[in-house]
Amino acid sequence: MRLGFYTYSYTDRLRLPVVACLERIARTGYSGIDVSGTDGPSTDPRSVSTELRRLTRETAERLALKIEAVITHAPLADSLASSVAKRLDLEGTVDLAVELGAEIVTFHMGGYPPGIFHDAFWQKVVERIRRAAEYAAGRQVFLAVDGIWPAWVDSSPNELDRLFHDVAAANFGVNFDPSYLTIMEVEPAGFVQRFASRIVHAHLKDYTGKYPQWTERIPGSGLMDYAPVFAALDRIKFAGSCSAECFTTMKFEEACDDSFQALSAAAHKAGVRFDASQRATDAHR
Repeated sequence: MRLGFYTYSYTDRLRLPVVACLERIARTGYSGIDVSGTDGPSTDPRSVSTELRRLTRETAERLALKIEAVITHAPLADSLASSVAKRLDLEGTVDLAVELGAEIVTFHMGGYPPGIFHDAFWQKVVERIRRAAEYAAGRQVFLAVDGIWPAWVDSSPNELDRLFHDVAAANFGVNFDPSYLTIMEVEPAGFVQRFASRIVHAHLKDYTGKYPQWTERIPGSGLMDYAPVFAALDRIKFAGSCSAECFTTMKFEEACDDSFQALSAAAHKAGVRFDASQRATDAHR
């Protein structure tokens, strides 16, 4: 498996320079990055300009960082209840992923709108995901729902299982988020075993507290124990990327460095080695 860093909080939200951020990420030792599917407050993937796409792709290539995933932000279920103009453009995000060389697009599910008949809305969600997955499959991209959440349409492991069954698309998976699972008192290792064939990506964060009151932390500074998580992923032979996810309240340099050190130590404790970046491999030739 590989260790990446999710750039959204810093290059998008805080508007830190893309080149400087990616250089720090590569120098720290990460092998890849996750990037935002939009730029600024827009929900439209076309907000990522041609210039920004080129800068991100060329900088990542120069630093031998793999662009692992493109992350959307507008909840899918919420967008289905709004006007067409505000709907989440998954197909456009897939096109962005292809242009950047990423193999995964993630989306947040969102909850049932008030006054909506749940069974009918469930079918609407299923049909929307199925169409997007078919589009993505033709471009060799995986689509992944960004975990489960109590207030979402996929509110539990059982509902997630039902979603996979009803969508019935081989390239539709889940973005594994062990910190949020733990907050919800869902055991991450059991989740890994149950959804082994559907986990295509992971976001790693930390926390104090528990649902519904918790605080986000830099990995290694909260309650999350990642050694058993990495051991569980290793048992299913997960070969994708685990990306450290930090937030705008966390200084970039500390988030980047501390996450790498904590997650690398947890992997070592579990007897797991992250794949080295191509940049690191080249440096030792």
